[in-house]
Amino acid sequence: MEQQYASSAPVFSLYYIAIDTEAGVTPEQFETFVRQKGVHIPCYPGWCWTLLRGLRGERAGQYLMLFEIDSAEQRDRYLAADGNKTELARQFWREHPEALDILSEWERYGTFSGLPTIYTDFRLLSENKKSTVPYGPRYQERPGEESVARVIGIHNLALRPDVKAETFETFIAENHHRIEDYPDWKFRLLKGERGNRLDQYVVLMEIASLEALDVFYPEPDIATDEAAKFARAHRDTKQMYEEWKQLASFSGSPQIYTDYLSVAESLN
Repeated sequence: MEQQYASSAPVFSLYYIAIDTEAGVTPEQFETFVRQKGVHIPCYPGWCWTLLRGLRGERAGQYLMLFEIDSAEQRDRYLAADGNKTELARQFWREHPEALDILSEWERYGTFSGLPTIYTDFRLLSENKKSTVPYGPRYQERPGEESVARVIGIHNLALRPDVKAETFETFIAENHHRIEDYPDWKFRLLKGERGNRLDQYVVLMEIASLEALDVFYPEPDIATDEAAKFARAHRDTKQMYEEWKQLASFSGSPQIYTDYLSVAESLN
């Protein structure tokens, strides 16, 4: 199971982004620039990014760039293991000189993904393929229609004392099929493999909208009656989570986490 994910699944990179508040940059100015101009910075083939703003939790009000890349092979074509650009990446930017002016303007507002920004590349250990969250944009403005703005929960996990990584990962590989997500929620478990925070497990929870979050958790870690009803209807999922907690921490309080709202997404 793990080999299947490692060889063929998308990989995810998280970059901590900060705006230059010392220079007077406001969140509104930054987000407006990114939506109007920043989204036109080209992506490497097989790459796309979503700009996220922390809603609540550890990094409320802070920014993160989430990259989803088709495969580890596609990532490695453009990004070396030490975070530097490959020769193919340097060629890519030489072929897109028009993007450099936009990139320079972005860097007057805040940091951009890339060294020396703190980042981690993650590989996918498991995901809930039964989720009702469809593949598609995480942020999209649609004239005359409701905009798409998905919520991305990033929950940091840690192993219990004396639990080996292989034990936990084998448990997840053999039992993740027991997970039933809330409607319009999608579970993924990631493991850091290079960057600044190695060997760190993260639950990446993708939620179709802020409304879909509030149905079950309108406040941090305060579940609604709908959440309790769902748990009663899916007792094996609840049991699986209890078994999980014997091996590692679990997403939610008191663990470190942030729920982010998507505020912009690359166009190509």
